[in-house]
Amino acid sequence: MARTAVVHVADLQPAGTRVPRAQLVQRLRERNGLTHVREQALVRDVIYLLQGISGTCVRYQHEWQLPSEDGSTRAQTVMRLEFDESQGLISPPTRDLIHRVAELGQLYLRVQRYVDEHTQPTPTHLTAQSLTHFLAQEMTAHCDLISSMDAQWHAQEEGDTLQPPLTLQRLVQMTREPLLRMRLMCTMVESCREAHGGAMVSTIHTYTLTGDPFIRRCTSTLLDQVSRPFFHTLSRWIYDGELDDPFGEFFVACAAPAAHIPQPKDDLIVATEQSVDAAAVWQNRFVLRPEMLPTFLSEHFARKIFSTGKSLHFLRECCGADQGVHAQARRELRYSDMAGLEHAIDAEFALASGHLCALYLTQFRLRDHLRALKSYLLLTQGDFADALLQTLGPSLARPASTLYQHNLSAALETAIRGSHAQFDDPDLLRRLDARSLDFGPGDTGWDTFTLEYRVESPMNAVLDASAMAGYQLLFHYLWQLNRVSASVSGAWALLLATQKATMRSRHRHELPPALRTLLSTTLGRLGEMVHFVRQLQSFCELEGIAHAWQRLEHDLSTCASDLDQLIDTHRRYLHTLIHTTLLRGRRGQGDHLADDVRAQLACVLAFSTAASELSHHATAELARVASGVEPLRSAAHTEATLTERLTTEHAHFQHRMHTMMAALERHPTLTVRDLAVRTLD
Repeated sequence: MARTAVVHVADLQPAGTRVPRAQLVQRLRERNGLTHVREQALVRDVIYLLQGISGTCVRYQHEWQLPSEDGSTRAQTVMRLEFDESQGLISPPTRDLIHRVAELGQLYLRVQRYVDEHTQPTPTHLTAQSLTHFLAQEMTAHCDLISSMDAQWHAQEEGDTLQPPLTLQRLVQMTREPLLRMRLMCTMVESCREAHGGAMVSTIHTYTLTGDPFIRRCTSTLLDQVSRPFFHTLSRWIYDGELDDPFGEFFVACAAPAAHIPQPKDDLIVATEQSVDAAAVWQNRFVLRPEMLPTFLSEHFARKIFSTGKSLHFLRECCGADQGVHAQARRELRYSDMAGLEHAIDAEFALASGHLCALYLTQFRLRDHLRALKSYLLLTQGDFADALLQTLGPSLARPASTLYQHNLSAALETAIRGSHAQFDDPDLLRRLDARSLDFGPGDTGWDTFTLEYRVESPMNAVLDASAMAGYQLLFHYLWQLNRVSASVSGAWALLLATQKATMRSRHRHELPPALRTLLSTTLGRLGEMVHFVRQLQSFCELEGIAHAWQRLEHDLSTCASDLDQLIDTHRRYLHTLIHTTLLRGRRGQGDHLADDVRAQLACVLAFSTAASELSHHATAELARVASGVEPLRSAAHTEATLTERLTTEHAHFQHRMHTMMAALERHPTLTVRDLAVRTLD
């Protein structure tokens, strides 16, 4: 058994001399037969390490690293360097150089592992495949660098002195830039492991937001290749209106057919079903996915891109007019040409969206349809409304179950022929239809009658089910307002004629004083109600409908740049009508004023009905007095009942009037506040 030689420090250091510690260690190693490993051998090992292979003196050691408690790191296998000094010594400075160069080999293995995992016979995500292709090219360049190093090492071993010696320090210099590139790629690989499509492009783009020109340059080169599938899909979308996205990587996607598409929020109280036909194609066929929107595209540009593709698709699917939209050659879209990208998007948006809007305003006659809705459903064509009310009035007072479709259609046709509506465009008139809504017990024709205006594709993208429900709401209110106006005006005229007849009768033919007083009092109160109803009608026609229509015509001429804005412009017009004409409160504030107006109209209608009955009663009594017939015994009871009804309804009218005036004066809309001034005049 060999014995270990014991060497004393005194043997290495002569008496009376001082030797540095490094020399003492060196003499000790020489005495024990230990020498440093040749640098050429270490260079050979480092070339192996750059390939992820262990060398003779330096090896990779795989260790299992547990996840951290805070979740910042996950469980994974890490590689550490292990130095074997059985064949010689390796100094700390040399170890440091080896660590610095060997990091490139560790990163190479991590990136190569990602490439191997994503190199599949059947591609899954095109953006990930583009990234894998780029990384594979980088791995090839890395292998070429190692081959060059290996050739230099062999040449040096064979005594070639023409090339500079391949040392560890030179390896550090040669791998400085490749190490930075590999670090960047490894970081991107880790951050993109769960991302794909536009989300992956966004993740990579964040690395360009740095002051380091090298990182920006490398990242831009990478993005230019990785984003090619994205820009291919983008090009098909803005130039053809086709969504060529087999793996769902674009920020525009087809909506699931069975998915519930939420309707736009508005203030219509009528529940509507999901739109169909053109409305479904425009509103529901495609959706935006913000999580897939690359960060180098702003939300404003994303909306333009979305609208451009939708417009082209809509033109082809619903309008049959996709030809002649493109007036310029297609431009190749690339990440490296952002200025060209913005120009192409702006140009295609202006062409496609502008062409679609022009079709709606010219060929599809949007203004004519809106004008017809205003004339007929908003009852601004007065002679038509009067003729329809006069024709249908008697039948609408009967139970709703007695209304028949053919009678309603005949009444509508009579009203058209009896008014200036007969000179309107026949294509617009044929869209009008009168029908009765679903009714319940006790409903009369006044409760269920409505006018409809039918539109088909592609016009129903603007005039969709929700918009037509708003027009139905307005028609029902304005129709009831016209009914009350006709009733109260008729009662006032009838009562005035009765009073004049009473004043013309001889003294011995006069009515009882109580009845004459009741006639006079009722006529005055009825005048208040006539004033209220007429001011309300004037407010609806001028401040509500006319003002909103003037703003709509202006917006249609200046503000509508795409179909979405065209729809929004019409929706704002409709909401203005509903808020102003129906005296709606703001969202969340309730409709107390609107409820009071409806109750007040019902009160006026009840009072005018009682006033008409009073007029008929007074006329009958006047005839009896003139003929010398004694009054009926029931006359006093009838007068008492009418007096009570008239007094009660007038008291309700007065009380509600004070409440409404206070609410009108506090209303946030100045236009609605003016109604209080109108009513008090």
